[in-house]
Amino acid sequence: MGWVGIAVQVAITVICALAYIAVWFMESPRRNFMTWLFDISKQVAGSAFGKLYNIAQAIIFAELLRHSSEQQDQCVWYLMGILIDCFVTTFLCWGANTLARPVLLQRYGIDIGDYEEEASVQAKQHIKSPGSETDDGIGIQAPTPVSFRMYAQQLGIWLSIIMAVRLLVSVGLFFTQHEVYTFCEGIFHFFGIEDPTWKLIFAVLIFPALTDTFQIVVQDNFLKKHKDQAACSVSESSQDKAATAGKSEDCNG
Repeated sequence: MGWVGIAVQVAITVICALAYIAVWFMESPRRNFMTWLFDISKQVAGSAFGKLYNIAQAIIFAELLRHSSEQQDQCVWYLMGILIDCFVTTFLCWGANTLARPVLLQRYGIDIGDYEEEASVQAKQHIKSPGSETDDGIGIQAPTPVSFRMYAQQLGIWLSIIMAVRLLVSVGLFFTQHEVYTFCEGIFHFFGIEDPTWKLIFAVLIFPALTDTFQIVVQDNFLKKHKDQAACSVSESSQDKAATAGKSEDCNG
């Protein structure tokens, strides 16, 4: 709808950008900048794909139902897409990601949220012994470089998960469209929104400002590297080092 449509898209983009930054500043301990940038860029790519998917779904569904005079409002269809996307799709993606995480780590060495090559990870987990030439006395390790190849692999996996889940959800939505359409149409009636321009503003800006923020927080939680995983990796590395040292002492003794 001309400049109004452009304005609401710009506004929701700004709101989402602020949500991404707020999540980073509020976490403790805070991820380094490149790790955070890679984490949110996966979300940005997925959200951009989701927006285009929702628009296409709204247009296609309305076109397929052109014979029905009761389900022609594309704003209602778009609101349906946002509603299903931010709640149903998000939690299905969380489930798929949770199931895929141990498989990817065990078979392919891909730890979701970790963008360092295997050699870099081993170097980072290396525990220096006191008195060594490289020991700084405080155990602070220099930051290791991230791998764009590892990031590209994780991005591809994430987009594949989104595509598979969205296709599944779209099929379910199509067969339950009458009930869901009536529910979403009732949201507009509840707030007394009848004007097409205000319907657009509500469906593309006001409602997504709340639901997209919720989605960003949830997705950031399961797309980043978990603290317990990092601690576990370091603990395992410490145990391996201790075991190796013990064997060495036994041999020397």
